[in-house]
Amino acid sequence: MKRWLKWAFLGIFITAGAWAAVIAPQAALNMLPEVETVFPVWHGYREVVRGAGVIYSGGDDRFFLSAAVREGDINAVGVGQSAEIYGPAIDGGEYNAIVLEIADYARQQEFMGVTETVVDVILEIISAEALSGSNEFLRSGYTAEAVIGVGEPREILLVPYEAVNQDDRGEYVLVLAGNTALRRDIITGLELAEGAEILAGIREGDELIVRPERFAENMLVKPMGN
Repeated sequence: MKRWLKWAFLGIFITAGAWAAVIAPQAALNMLPEVETVFPVWHGYREVVRGAGVIYSGGDDRFFLSAAVREGDINAVGVGQSAEIYGPAIDGGEYNAIVLEIADYARQQEFMGVTETVVDVILEIISAEALSGSNEFLRSGYTAEAVIGVGEPREILLVPYEAVNQDDRGEYVLVLAGNTALRRDIITGLELAEGAEILAGIREGDELIVRPERFAENMLVKPMGN
């Protein structure tokens, strides 16, 4: 009987130890601070130059835009480049256009009390998108903006600004690796409305911690909701 009790107590002790080994780490994990995370995304980008002006008719249902482009941007513009035309009277759509001509002289233009040097670029409006496919929304005298594509389309890796921080060592992000916040020093490029371009330092699948300034390097954390 005593031998049976001895083995019973030993079994209970082993079982309790096993449960403690499982429960203790889980309890410790539950106490870790939660972090919100995001992933880098690929985004289509093309360098553009903007100009604005007035639409005029060339007859036979052909319309053109004479757009003033700032002198600092004009060297990137070339005949044959494609563009998109937007305007307050185009009913929320957009038109495709092509650069036909670039003036061989510059002129002074005043805008909101500031005088700037511009060069006139003539674009032919060739088709409508998100509309009826005709030029029925165009009128001579309408104002419009031209967005001229001057670079080759490419894919860039973007991260939200709230995942990027900077200190005396430079720009960095915190990558979630298991339950550890690892610092990755990064090199940024373009700054777009969608986020910052990452040139080096992270990969597409990295899980980044939002607001890294709130957490220390190598700090133990857990993803929000876990």
